[in-house]
Amino acid sequence: MFVPVAYCRLPVRATPKGLCKAILNVYGNPHPGTLDDLVRAVRDAIRDHHTTALLIDDITRLRLHREDDQDTLDLIRELMDLNVTLILIGVDIPGSGLLRGAYVDQRTGQWVFPDNGRGGRHSTAAATQTGRRFDMVDLDPFDYSTPAAITAFLDHLAGIEDQLRLLRSFEGMLTTGEMPEYLFGRTRGVVGLLRRLIEDGCTEAILTGEERLTPELLAKTTIHLGNLDDLDPGAGEVPDIPQNTAPPTKPRRRRRRNTVLDDRGSRPAAGG
Repeated sequence: MFVPVAYCRLPVRATPKGLCKAILNVYGNPHPGTLDDLVRAVRDAIRDHHTTALLIDDITRLRLHREDDQDTLDLIRELMDLNVTLILIGVDIPGSGLLRGAYVDQRTGQWVFPDNGRGGRHSTAAATQTGRRFDMVDLDPFDYSTPAAITAFLDHLAGIEDQLRLLRSFEGMLTTGEMPEYLFGRTRGVVGLLRRLIEDGCTEAILTGEERLTPELLAKTTIHLGNLDDLDPGAGEVPDIPQNTAPPTKPRRRRRRNTVLDDRGSRPAAGG
């Protein structure tokens, strides 16, 4: 089976064996008993399935004060010498401590990840990775403070809207009127929260027969993060969910009142 891109998540309690098993699960391969056999099986699987990109999510679950986590990071470095692009994904990687000791090459603008020299299980292989470089790409939440940022957010909403199959959906359902500002206020531009809100909102729209998304319907929808046991709050995987779910209120038009001009006080009294 040809698997050009393989995606897995780092276990909450990271160990070299746990990471190897997570990678092998992508291919449906069995798990050998020893660590050396697991590493060999991972290498064989990546080669046999012609994988060109390996994505490891939740990398900030690593805590480098734990020996198992240090060994897991060493194993990740060992995988760098495979003919595969290694992509590590996490929340606030600079603040996680994973880059401690790394520096930016001023000539290339890339990060250099030096060998840690701890002498762990995989440190010999990791020592060959001293000169390896990697790029760090920041994917910030959407912004709503500039015209360009608003346009980018609207383009994203338009892409989501094209995929919805509600019976009463209409062009501009997510991109016109008060909906964009409401969606941004509910999610602060975080893609994961936006996806959850729209998914749960579509479920509510189908169950109630509304068959379309409106701010009023979404105001009754609570954002569910799924299985919280599978998330690590310490790694920034549980975002802060805005609590204000009220739909935007339309400004009330003032009724015109009949005005009586009374100028009696502005002129002197007659007589005398």
